[in-house]
Amino acid sequence: MISTKAYRLFLVSLALALITTSSLSFAAQVFTIEISNTLAPGSNPISLSCISPQRDTWSTVLSRGGSFDFHFDTNQSVKWSCDISSGARKSSFVIFDLNRDKSRCKTDGLCLWQINPDGFYLYVASIQKYQKQFNW
Repeated sequence: MISTKAYRLFLVSLALALITTSSLSFAAQVFTIEISNTLAPGSNPISLSCISPQRDTWSTVLSRGGSFDFHFDTNQSVKWSCDISSGARKSSFVIFDLNRDKSRCKTDGLCLWQINPDGFYLYVASIQKYQKQFNW
């Protein structure tokens, strides 16, 4: 027969395990957006400015072959939009939307984008290749 002390210890351990497990399930996931400039040699640099609805911003200029990344968690933002320009080319698109992209990015939260001459490509983890998402 189990002693009262052992039984209480078991119940306390079980309660702590349940609390820990349930708190982890509500933790925000961290995502990393990495954008690479894969335009042709001699192309103009890319100006990139991204913003979330909470007014968090990231901006940079990417030379050919360059890349830029930024991190956020889903408590901060669940959507990011970017304005991109290179010479006379300009475009805007949603680079991250939690509902759309949580299953398309890698399981560790890495979302890989390439800016190519014909458009913007996302590495879709389920098919393990880049897939065109948006035109210039």
